[in-house]
Amino acid sequence: MARYTGPKTKKSRAFGQSIFGYDKAFERRKFGPGEHGNKRKKRQRSDYAVQLMEKQKLSIPTVS
Repeated sequence: MARYTGPKTKKSRAFGQSIFGYDKAFERRKFGPGEHGNKRKKRQRSDYAVQLMEKQKLSIPTVS
């Protein structure tokens, strides 16, 4: 399995939780990544969406 080398803060902001540990950039911006990250209203996620996000969080290897 390959190691994740992409933007760690961007992934953390997409999930809304600090996955890779403390990060200053994550603490500064509490909204999602992307052009419309801070403009969109928070919608309630379906049960399936919540389960899928948790599954995806587990598949991202954390850096020790």
